[in-house]
Parts: sequence; structure tokens; C-alpha cells
Amino acid sequence: MLAGLLFLGGGCGLLPIVLLRHPFQKPDYVQSGEWRWVWSSTLAGGIAPILLMVGLSTASASSVALLLNFEAVFTAILAWTVFRERWQWPVFLGIIPITVGGILLSQSTEAKGAGWSWGSLAVLGTCLAWAIDSNLTFRVSHRDPFQIALIKNGVAGIVNVAIASLIGQQFPDGSTLIQIGGVGFLCYGLTYCCFVLALRCIGSSRTAAFFALAPLVGSAIAVVVLHETVTAGVAIAALIMTGGALLCAWEPQAR
Repeated sequence: MLAGLLFLGGGCGLLPIVLLRHPFQKPDYVQSGEWRWVWSSTLAGGIAPILLMVGLSTASASSVALLLNFEAVFTAILAWTVFRERWQWPVFLGIIPITVGGILLSQSTEAKGAGWSWGSLAVLGTCLAWAIDSNLTFRVSHRDPFQIALIKNGVAGIVNVAIASLIGQQFPDGSTLIQIGGVGFLCYGLTYCCFVLALRCIGSSRTAAFFALAPLVGSAIAVVVLHETVTAGVAIAALIMTGGALLCAWEPQAR
């Protein structure tokens, strides 16, 4: 339910923007032959938050925040191998410490023996779904970002809320609903518009690399606000993954 309401908040917040600017602009809307990229990316992007909520319910917020760095890894690999984006050495080299740190972090400390926790696997599934979403969206990133964000947020929100209602989840009270809508507008609606513009300007792999810095901030907030304990493993993983993310974000100057 929460994932769906966040998406709906993003879509509802963008709707008046799209409608009010229409008389003054002629946006470059998605063309008929490009809708397959929009709908397929919407499907992948709609599945991701469901997996993320599963991960959040079984893993600590700081661990989830750091594991989300794998999105950059999956996005770059798909961009280079499937979608034929230009190879970038800094991004490739940055993937190595991100992967090492992610493996260190995602080992379950609560289960008996070594192995992957279900929460970790759910978060990795989230990263893969978002990586597919990013690469498919890149195919239409030259089109109007507000239209793309409105459609994807609206459809994903309706589907997720419908599924949540069918399995018996309840809507929150009015005050909470307004707060969720506001967060959805800022963190899903407007943020996704910026994301589409970034895909247009710098490509899928490097955009994902810049986004890989955000989970590190999320982990720090989890420690400060939620008072989660910083274990040695989390601290080491944070340092390793920070270095990898910064290397991914580095762009050498052409000579």
C-alpha cells in the first residue's frame, strides 16, 4: 500500500503541472513506436518498490540503504551488455568495490551459518528491477520528462494500491495520506523528472553511479535518526562502497 500511495503522490502532483503548462508549451511527447519502452519500464519500476518493502521488513534500514548501491552495478552491466552503451572505465572500476562491499554487507548475521538473507535478496531484486527500468527509460529519455514521470508514477500507483487492497491492506488516515502524497510528489514525481533528464544527458550507467551516492546518505540518516548500531561490518562496507561510488561518479577530463 505504501509503495502505491507514494507513486500516486508523484503522479497526482505532476498532473496539474502537465495540464497547466500545455497551453504555453508543445512538449515533445512519446511517439507511438516508443510506448513499448514506457510500458515495459513501468512494469519493472512497479515491481521494484514491492521487493524493497519486503527487504525493509526483514533487514535493517542501514543495510538496505547500502545494498541499494547494487543498482548502479546492475544498471551499468545491462547498459554495456544488452543496451550497447559506451564502455566507461571509471564506472567499471568503481563496480568492483561496490560489489565487494555489497557482498560483505548482505551476508546475514542473524541466520545460522553463512548465506544470503531473504531481505538481502529482496533488495537485490529491487536493484535489478530498477536497473531494467533505467535502461528501458533511457530509450525515451529524449521525450518530455514530465509526461514520462506522470504516466509511470500514475500506473504504478494504481496497480500497487489495487494489489494492496485485494490482499486486505487498509488505507491510512487522512493526515498520513497527505504526508505520504507530499513525499511521493517530491521523492517520486519531481525526482523522476530529474532522473529522466540525467539519463538524457549522461547515460544510464553514469546516472546510476551518481545515484549510488544516495544510499550512503540514507545509511547515515538511519544511524543518526533511527539510532541503529554501526557494526564493524557495516562501517567497512560503507567505506568500500563509498570509494566505489565516488570512482563511478568520476569523469576524467578529455585531453
